[in-house]
Amino acid sequence: MRRQLLAKFIGNFRWLVVLSLLTSRVIASTYPLADTCQNSAPPVIAGSANAVCRNEPVTLTAKGCIGTVVWSNGETGGVIQVQPQQTTKYTAICRARPGCISCFADVWKVVVNTPGAPVVTSSAKVVCANDAVTLTASNCTGVIHWSDQTTGAIWTGKLQQTTTFQATCKQNNCLSNPSALVSVQVATPITPIISASKTEICAGQPIQLTASGCVGTIRWADGSEGLVKTVIPYQTTKYRAICQIGSCRSDSSESVSIVVRTADQPLTLLATLSNGCPFQTADLSKAITEKNSTLSPYYQFRTGPLLTASIVQSPGAVLAGKYYIFGCSKQGCYTDPVAVTVRITPCQNAVSPCMSNPATVAVQLDSLDWVKGVVRLTAQLGGSANETNWQSDGGGLFTDTGLTARYLLSETDRQRGTALFTLSIPDPDGNGPCVGASVQRTITAPSREMVGLSKKVNEPVWLTERDTHLVELTYQLTLVNLGAHALTDMQITDNLDAAFSSSSAQIHSVNSRADSGLVTKSTYTGRGADTTLLSSGNLAAGKQGRIWLTVRLDMSQATTLTFVNKAIAEGVDINGTICRDRSTNGIEADPDQNGNPGDNEEPTTITLHSLRPEEGETVFIPEGFSPNGDGINDLFVIRRLPVNLTAQLDVYNRWGHVVYHNTDYKNDWNGKANQGANVADAKEGLPDGTYYYQIRLSDSREYVRFLTLAR
Repeated sequence: MRRQLLAKFIGNFRWLVVLSLLTSRVIASTYPLADTCQNSAPPVIAGSANAVCRNEPVTLTAKGCIGTVVWSNGETGGVIQVQPQQTTKYTAICRARPGCISCFADVWKVVVNTPGAPVVTSSAKVVCANDAVTLTASNCTGVIHWSDQTTGAIWTGKLQQTTTFQATCKQNNCLSNPSALVSVQVATPITPIISASKTEICAGQPIQLTASGCVGTIRWADGSEGLVKTVIPYQTTKYRAICQIGSCRSDSSESVSIVVRTADQPLTLLATLSNGCPFQTADLSKAITEKNSTLSPYYQFRTGPLLTASIVQSPGAVLAGKYYIFGCSKQGCYTDPVAVTVRITPCQNAVSPCMSNPATVAVQLDSLDWVKGVVRLTAQLGGSANETNWQSDGGGLFTDTGLTARYLLSETDRQRGTALFTLSIPDPDGNGPCVGASVQRTITAPSREMVGLSKKVNEPVWLTERDTHLVELTYQLTLVNLGAHALTDMQITDNLDAAFSSSSAQIHSVNSRADSGLVTKSTYTGRGADTTLLSSGNLAAGKQGRIWLTVRLDMSQATTLTFVNKAIAEGVDINGTICRDRSTNGIEADPDQNGNPGDNEEPTTITLHSLRPEEGETVFIPEGFSPNGDGINDLFVIRRLPVNLTAQLDVYNRWGHVVYHNTDYKNDWNGKANQGANVADAKEGLPDGTYYYQIRLSDSREYVRFLTLAR
């Protein structure tokens, strides 16, 4: 009896042991162990090449794994073949079973030697037939290949018809993507049509002349160029222009006559004046009689009969000679000039002219370009002053002296940020009783105003719209005012044709939005001449604004998987100067923190892993996210997950330790650990880097890949 009971107990115990083992295996398969990588050695990676051209295949082999090799690009297996579009690092883990993974393997780096697309510029956009055109290709240290099969950095030839050019760069036997298309139009110049804002004016009033109908360069009769020209005629004048394209010129346009009116009432003056002893000068205003009462109390005293003649410095004390006086009506029109002759009679015990007409001087700033180092100053002389002597305390160079001075800043001036100018007038009578005059003017460098622009692209999202596979790229552009004053008239240009269309990717749609205070152009397409994304807005000193640009692309005809994009920001500073910056990759406009965003111009590059998503794939898992609190891509979001399914998410660091675990994931992971040693530092979040994840859906589907966490 005892033996029977003992045998029965032992039999039941065996079943309990078997049941316990089965249960532990089921639990292990459902809830993997968090830290078993100490028993799994990482695989050893070897590749068929370390350096290739774009689209060339490389075979990667992982050895030493008893289980499944999972690669950082999402593929599995001991041997894979990759075709990197840009320099890429590959790693892998060995997965013995769910929840049991090795540390990350040593990285195998594949350098893609394919050079960037060259930048092509043309000597002219529009030429006449048979004119020579020169195109220059830059951004290539290899050999330039043109679309007509010729080579060389410079293409020169004569065109008979409108022609489009494109070039590629071959370097280390690798061929770049084609450059953006550059079109040179061949046209015949058409005689322009000239119009004027007014055809009848008073002398000295500005008018605007406009030439239309010319696709080349407008050349005016006085040698100036431009479609619009502002003139200030002092007498009735006719204006003409021609249209020039290359060496070809049109016939001269019909003339536009601008009539310069004079005041209706003539000016009545005394014809001669003389001095009154003991003074050796005369007062020109004494020539004006009471008969001029209907003219405004404004007269001009000049040394010649034209309004362009020099102004008399001191009309109240002039020497012998002939002078001309102009009256001015209330409508602003001048009278014809009247000549006044001044005769000086010698006096006993005469007062020297320079005593009754002492020298005076003043200085005005005409223009200042501190960047180019050029200062222009204008002298205003009065009385008996007739010579100028300019000096500077900075040791710069005066290239023009006289009433107008042109000064080139020295290095001393630039370092101090100021330049002190002294204008001296010599003693007009030498050792006599009169004295000279001088004045000083300090010119200060304008405050340094700077704008910075960064551009970051989020992970691509694949969409299907009317049976068309599209990829959606969202760019975040951050505009920063790094100066001391507000910037106005902010603009951002972004050429999407250069980024995508040149590689045959078709731009399906473009949408944008901006922070308050900035206004994006609602009709922006990024194509052709329509490259202005941000059309207006102001930015206070030290502030920043963000713009989000979403582009949907049809990749069915694309010739590359890598796209490079740049944008340009402009703003007007307090001095009326245009500040400009090219975008740099990321969210920091000045990533090296040296105070100058202009020396950071890394292009924003993105590489797609395929031209279209896997057929039948319904779940989209991002390759990374950026939990930095900027409201963009802050959470790890699994897209297109059927509503009736749940997902379990396990995230591992490079040493194979679980740092995040959730059996019913709700798209709410913000990059902070809830497992392992990092839990204590959860407030700070996990460090930036590459992590391995496993996602198991409740319908038994499983996804094992790598992700990038980058703030």
